Amino acid sequence: MKKLLALLFSLTFVMNSATAAEKITIGLAVDQLFESRVAENDAIKDEAAKRGYSVIEVVADGDAQTQNQQIQSLITQGVKAILVCAVDQNTIERALMAADRAGIAIVAYDRSLAKSRVVDTFVGPDSLADGRLAGAYTAKQLAKVKGEKVIVELIGALNDQNGIDRSKGFREAIEGLDNVKLIEVPTDWDSARALSGTQNAFQANPIVHSVFAATDTHIPSVETVLTDLGKLKPAGTDGHVVITGINGSLDGYQATSKGIADGIVVMNLDKIGRTAVDLAEKLINGETVERRNVVSGNFYTTDNIQQHKDAIWGAK
Repeated sequence: MKKLLALLFSLTFVMNSATAAEKITIGLAVDQLFESRVAENDAIKDEAAKRGYSVIEVVADGDAQTQNQQIQSLITQGVKAILVCAVDQNTIERALMAADRAGIAIVAYDRSLAKSRVVDTFVGPDSLADGRLAGAYTAKQLAKVKGEKVIVELIGALNDQNGIDRSKGFREAIEGLDNVKLIEVPTDWDSARALSGTQNAFQANPIVHSVFAATDTHIPSVETVLTDLGKLKPAGTDGHVVITGINGSLDGYQATSKGIADGIVVMNLDKIGRTAVDLAEKLINGETVERRNVVSGNFYTTDNIQQHKDAIWGAK
């Protein structure tokens, strides 16, 4: 009889725990959908499902006002935590303050909201370190160049901390080079702007030694320009333009495999997504978490990228 009662108690506890878990809903406020964001979001949803949580996903399609309204909607729907990748770090605070007043845990993922007064924690790429990895490789290659060293930098969005930090890290790493001419090409993460900006940079500068792409999805734009100018040379050959980027997309993988690009920094998006859910769970349970959690990427070159294909999210 005691064994039967113990079994019934155990079953009741499991059922109640499952019911409690089912009642926990996480809001996922997404800036917009593209390859890397989808990979992160898939990891978030998979990890949430493993823990018995449901997810309400809203996508702002790059519109900051839409995202603010969507966060208000998540608050109304009674989510316990909001995982947010902000469209614009400068306009999101009011909506997040409303979530905070409602007692909702707030996790910023992928894009840091360092100035926010209400975000509980952040998890994302270590964009400073990632930029330094690309810059260190570039500096090593260009150290062989005599005279002026011309570098084109395809800069990401400057309302996105990742874009800011990738540029900062890259520039820190090339500080040791002398006689550098750095040509800034703002892209706002837009491939069309990357293409036109690269074209203009090469027209104004007949000799360019290196291109750094804040996202490796812009490397095909660089390839197009070099091909049109008859300057596309494989890595390791005379006349090759040193090309690096950050992300881990299929574009970056293929360009590096072919020797068009020298190397890319690959982000661990799966770990970022799963960590975001883990942090949300801890906050919901009243636990203390680190304010900042970063995941460094890995730099792969033409020499080793194919053997590490399984670690590259865009190539899976």
